[in-house]
Order: sequence, then C-alpha cells, then structure tokens
Amino acid sequence: MMTEDIEVVKEIFSIIDAGIVDGYDYFCYDVEVGDGFIDTGLAVEREGVEVTDARTDFDDTALYMLAKQLNKNAKERGECWRSFVMSYRRGGQVKTSFNYDEK
Repeated sequence: MMTEDIEVVKEIFSIIDAGIVDGYDYFCYDVEVGDGFIDTGLAVEREGVEVTDARTDFDDTALYMLAKQLNKNAKERGECWRSFVMSYRRGGQVKTSFNYDEK
C-alpha cells in the first residue's frame, strides 16, 4: 500500500468511526468493489455483544468514491484486489486486509 492509499484508508476510517451513531467497541467493515458499484457490510460490537442493527450516519457517496479511488490506485500499480476488510477495536490498531483476484 502506498502513501496515498494510507490517506484514503484514513478517510474511510474517519467516516465509519464518526458514522456509528451509538458508539462501538469493535467494528468490521467489508467492501466489495465492482464495475459501477460497491457492496458493503458492517459488523459492530458494543460491550461484548454483536449489534446487528447498528444505527449509522455515513456519507455513502464519499465512501463509494474513496473505495473506488483505492481500487483505481491499486490497479494502476498492477494490483487487482476485489474486496477489502477494515477492522478496529478501541485502543488497538486499524487493520485492513485486501482480497486479490486469482490470476
């Protein structure tokens, strides 16, 4: 991941972090990028309990544009990932894992 990608990942994290309305102890955000769309999922844990209906207030358009930018940057370097997962537990580090297309 390049420096510009780190900045994009930080922006994605900021939107998710601020957009989980009732707070969280842990979240896992997964994104699949396709032609003209992204498919996302969010898992939230609060006080040791998974919250299946976490209230969110995200700027979906901003998340879409950032995910597409991250994917475009990777393709320009010859990296072909199709999805990524971002997870974070309060007090820990943000972890981002990419799932690459099989060649």
